[in-house]
Amino acid sequence: MTPHVTLKPVLDFTPAEWRTLHSFFRDRELAAWNDAKPIRMPEWLFRRIMQGEERQGERAGFGLMDSGGRLIGNAELYDFRPSPPLRATTATLGIMIGYPSLWGQGYGRAGVQALLHWAFRVHQPALDRVRLTTFGHNHRAQRAFAACGFREVARRAHPERIDVHMEITREEWQRGVEG
Repeated sequence: MTPHVTLKPVLDFTPAEWRTLHSFFRDRELAAWNDAKPIRMPEWLFRRIMQGEERQGERAGFGLMDSGGRLIGNAELYDFRPSPPLRATTATLGIMIGYPSLWGQGYGRAGVQALLHWAFRVHQPALDRVRLTTFGHNHRAQRAFAACGFREVARRAHPERIDVHMEITREEWQRGVEG
């Protein structure tokens, strides 16, 4: 059974939710899965940067809330193409479940499905395509994305890893939802 999650816009976060999100981005293990370093900035600056990017249309960020209303991760669309103020047709998806104890339980898949619904049905104008990149060794993430309708479009080798590029179009998503 897939767990239920809802999306909460980051601009609606409480101070406690900002502290939790900040802690996720400071975590070494979570950062490593995102090919990043843990952030070192204070929470107030992290919040100001995230809110600024949100207000300028550079990203659409959400908290992933479990059925009890607890912030368990984040999901976002970024790298809109073409860039604002032009009508974006494509964006990149990013998702993180902040509690490793919840990994592998369907929360990521539920979050991706909620974010795709937002991208293709709620966001105006609707996006035409959503893409993402994951590590070649992250088979669990690739299976979860494929279960949400994403298909692999390319693999790129780097000296230290292989990246898997995946995408889904609005039409593909609609066929999956309606089928």
